[in-house]
Amino acid sequence: MKALLLLGCPEVPSQTPMAIYAIDKLTDMGYDVTVSSNPAAAKLVKVSDPKGYYKHENVNIDNFLDKVEDADFDLILGFVHKDSAATYFITYCSLMADVKAIALVFQRDSALVEEYAQMVDQSTDAEIFKSKAYHNPNPIRVSLEKALNKLNEENNS
Repeated sequence: MKALLLLGCPEVPSQTPMAIYAIDKLTDMGYDVTVSSNPAAAKLVKVSDPKGYYKHENVNIDNFLDKVEDADFDLILGFVHKDSAATYFITYCSLMADVKAIALVFQRDSALVEEYAQMVDQSTDAEIFKSKAYHNPNPIRVSLEKALNKLNEENNS
């Protein structure tokens, strides 16, 4: 199985540790993980794992849009913390309409969480897991765990 992890702009401090956490969890579930991000987010993930314990492929979020197809992945997991991240997630979902999609929507402002979740909901069939978070990764981790537990149940039934 293959998973595509979409990372938004790395300005949110909790995104990088949560990306490493997601790579680890998805790998444990049997997924080969590809991280699609901008160069800054890719560098932060790489620097955070200097010994390469968390195996994944990195691709540029813009360049990969021209190459991706439904058959390439079984899962899209997107970190959505601003409108541009929502737009990338929506775009990837539209290019891979038959792929299971999960959006982790988070922001420090509850109104923005709802706005980004609504953007994703109106444009995709993705499952949306929301949390109010910015510096503290724990609310995002809880959302991710809920999403992955549900995914595990679906895959095992």
